[in-house]
Amino acid sequence: MEAVTFWRTTTFAAVVFFLLSAAAGSILAATWAQQYEDRVGPRVRVGSVEVGGLTREEALERLQRATDERLSRGVEVELNGRAAAIPLITLRSGDTTEDVSFDEDAAVAEALARGRSPNPALDALSLLRLKFVGDGERVDIPVSVTRENVEANVRAAFPDLETPTQETAFAFKKTRGGWTGEVVEGKVGRLFDFDAFAPRLTRSLQSLESSTVRLTMTSARPDVDVEAARFLLSEGIEALENAPVLIAERPDGSGSSWSVGADALARMLVAQSRDGRVVLTVKADAFDALLDDTASALERPAQNARFQVVDGKVTEFATSSTGVALDRAATRNAFEDALSATPAVAVVVLEETAPEVSTDEGNDLGITEALGTGTSSFKGSPGNRIKNIRNGVRLLNGILIAPDETFSLTDALKPFTLENGYLPELVIKGDKIEPELGGGLCQIGTTTFRAAMNSGLPIAERRNHSLVVSYYNDPGNGNPGTDATIYEPAPDLKFVNDTGHYILFQAQMNEASQSLAFTFWGTSDGREGSYTPPKVIRWIPYGEDVRTETADLAAGVEKCQAPHIGADTTFTYAITRADGSTEETVFDSHYRPLPRLCLIGKATAEVIPIESLDTGGTVSEPVTTP
Repeated sequence: MEAVTFWRTTTFAAVVFFLLSAAAGSILAATWAQQYEDRVGPRVRVGSVEVGGLTREEALERLQRATDERLSRGVEVELNGRAAAIPLITLRSGDTTEDVSFDEDAAVAEALARGRSPNPALDALSLLRLKFVGDGERVDIPVSVTRENVEANVRAAFPDLETPTQETAFAFKKTRGGWTGEVVEGKVGRLFDFDAFAPRLTRSLQSLESSTVRLTMTSARPDVDVEAARFLLSEGIEALENAPVLIAERPDGSGSSWSVGADALARMLVAQSRDGRVVLTVKADAFDALLDDTASALERPAQNARFQVVDGKVTEFATSSTGVALDRAATRNAFEDALSATPAVAVVVLEETAPEVSTDEGNDLGITEALGTGTSSFKGSPGNRIKNIRNGVRLLNGILIAPDETFSLTDALKPFTLENGYLPELVIKGDKIEPELGGGLCQIGTTTFRAAMNSGLPIAERRNHSLVVSYYNDPGNGNPGTDATIYEPAPDLKFVNDTGHYILFQAQMNEASQSLAFTFWGTSDGREGSYTPPKVIRWIPYGEDVRTETADLAAGVEKCQAPHIGADTTFTYAITRADGSTEETVFDSHYRPLPRLCLIGKATAEVIPIESLDTGGTVSEPVTTP
């Protein structure tokens, strides 16, 4: 009996001791875990960047510094023992366009979530696991790569290594007895394997470390083999004997017409694989070039109605009209069908195109007042930048934005070509100086962004510039933060016309004061749009000068890009509706610091003139705000 009592007493004491120890351990663990409240858990890293124990703001600042450095370094690419540095940024108009973007906010949010449990009571156990089990946890930062630009930079770095595929072709010859021909076997091409390179590049960028990315080659065989092409050789000869082929405006041959002789046709005929069959066709690029003269004679672009506000009234200054467009693909099909027809006549396929905004629609616009205005200054801009700004104003002034339309500024301004009025400026890409069209349009983007906010319109897409540039400082307090950058294909500036009425875009340029004023006219529903003056959270100093040799400048010539101090800024955009409700959006912007970058000439041959290189306007320095 005494033994049983002793056993029960001892067991009870042990249970009590265990429960007390567990409770004490839980209290100690919970107390320890409190240090990570609103902080990243222990041993958590984003790529190679340790962020454990940091607040959201501290982690974001550390991560932005790492991505800034990663972009500035570019990426080293190795191919068959050869290495080259590939730039990830291009300097233009005093700002940069980046071929890679990092989503630091998403990475920090994911880092904060690591070691957290859906049940807050279990957070301490999750954090203890992070602290003592394994090697901690790694978060991959989301990375977006503009493959088109990166691939172009890779090709520029290794210009002599790719061998294009040579397709199987016909070689026709005219003799006294008529046309003869033979098939020329195609050759296997050697191309960069960008499909394999892309994930390697992404992994390297996500690590946020400097690492060499391996590039490999891949074979590309001709689409059509010799035997399949030989089967069509006699058909090609018959087409040549049947030439010329007439391209006519109308089936009866009236109107304009163009004759394609046998010699020209012989250079265009090719065997191609279509829908699993090898057929006789004409080369699309050669035929499109042939159609250029046809198009210029027959095509007419649709003309949108344009409007302006004079003495408070909306008046039309450009009448709408329908257009005519040449359907090149359908016309090419008609031409190929005519190769074996008698007579050999192909009728061009024309389409009527309607204007997006007609004069009839302008009769009841409901435009009664100015909704809001945005301004900016382009003082200190070089000549071609000013001309591109003037062209952008020309393209935007007087256009109408339909109800419920999501307006894309890039769509309204393109195509970015000489024919559409844009002039080139020189840009810096790694150790190269190259001409590029459309510099200065970010002035348009910034002014439009401010007009949309002052009009109380929802912003669907906006990205700030990479650098602090004086052109874009806010007119209210001179701070950075209320700018918007655009570039084709991205980023874009988009906003939504949710007013229920048309909006008239009035774009004005004052060349005397070197300023822009964009006003949106429409029908007010009682809303008001406003934004707080941008506040600089911190200024980020730039580093020491960076000098790079280039073959694009004469020996000894130096050309420098102005340095730019970095910054983190914030402002709040508010839409106050007629019923008193308010919708607020916080725009946080990060601007990278950029040291003074200098290209030092080492060329001995012909070089690119550098007079039109925009070195960035005035250098923006910190502005003290109340």
